[in-house]
Parts: sequence; structure tokens; C-alpha cells
Amino acid sequence: MGFSSINMYTGGIFGLLYSAGPVAKVVVAILLVFSIISWTIMLLKLKQFSKTEKEGERFIKTIREIDSFKRLVTVYRGNPDNSFYRLMLSSYKEITTRQKENPEIKPETIPHVENILKITITEESERLERKLSFLATTANTAPFIGLFGTVWGIMDSFREIGIRGTTSLAVVAPGISEALIATAIGLATAIPAVLAYNYFIGRLKRILSKMENASIYILNILGK
Repeated sequence: MGFSSINMYTGGIFGLLYSAGPVAKVVVAILLVFSIISWTIMLLKLKQFSKTEKEGERFIKTIREIDSFKRLVTVYRGNPDNSFYRLMLSSYKEITTRQKENPEIKPETIPHVENILKITITEESERLERKLSFLATTANTAPFIGLFGTVWGIMDSFREIGIRGTTSLAVVAPGISEALIATAIGLATAIPAVLAYNYFIGRLKRILSKMENASIYILNILGK
């Protein structure tokens, strides 16, 4: 039983990785680093986007029930590290800067607020999109890094054939195994990254749409 377990272990993927050449090990190590960073970004972005979407729903629900901007500022208490809170805050700062102590919103102030809202949405889009480019990079490069390992493994197999003068399975199997492992790990790294990138880009579009709707609500309140 014990011998069988050891044999299975040494003949499995860990055994193949252990017996692989230095180039194959470097390729696998690079792919594992890409994979770990990618999954870390996925988890962080999932938490960030979920929190932002929830805050967006709360903000829009609040602003629909408010009849003045001053009351919105008083009632809405969002997270300072939230996109929708910064949307309201940038509007408030623009109004107070231009109108000083005057509580009445002047018509000429509204276009300036509208410009600030557009700038804030752009800044928040860049902030939310940060680190997603690494997922795109992983999705595009991981298969080619795996392909490099594949080509190198096949080259090793042909080299062994040339040295030993035989094409037996025992000669070509180690190189082919390295090639297949590199290919598999490359795909296992790239596929989640490309799926996650497309998923988060879709969620980002929905968040930006909510921010645009929120900015329209703000401008409508100011125009009353």
C-alpha cells in the first residue's frame, strides 16, 4: 500500500514537475506567479465591485427620495472610499467653492458642476479599472509562456532521440510530459484570467452607468 502510494505520487504531476528540467521548472514557476497574482486581483476586485454596486444602489435610492441637494448632503452618509460618495463630494465642493456662503444655486454654477461630475466619473473609472490590465496581460501571455515550455519539452525529446538513437517511449516520455504540463498550466492560468477580465469589464460598465444616472439626478436636483 505504501509503495503504491509513493509510486503514484512520483508518477503524478508533482513527480513530473520534480523530475522536469530547469527550463520547464522556470516556465511553471512563472505561470504560478501569474496565476497567484491574477487570483488575488480577482478576489480584491470582486469585493471592491460588489461594495461599489451596493453603494450605488443605496445612493440612487436615497437621491430619488430627496428634494434638495443640501438635504442629500445631510442625509447621505456613504463610505469616503466609495465612488458614489466622491461623486456627491466633488459636486458639493464645486458648489461651495463657487458660491461661498450663498445657499441658492445659481444657474451658471450647474455647467461647472456637470463638468466636475464628468471628470469624477472618469477618475473613478480609471480607479476601478486599475489592476484589471494585469488580467488581460495574463490572458494574452500565459498561453505563449506555456507554449514555450511545450516547444522546449519537445526539443528535449528529439535531443534524447538523437543521443540514444531510439524512439522508445521511455526516451521521449519525459520531454513530452514536460511539454504537456507546461501547456496545461499555461491554459489553466490564462482561462480564468480572460473570463474574470470580461466579467469585471461588464460589471464596470454597469457601475459607470449607475454613476452617470446618479450625476443626472444630482443635476436635476440642482436645477430645481
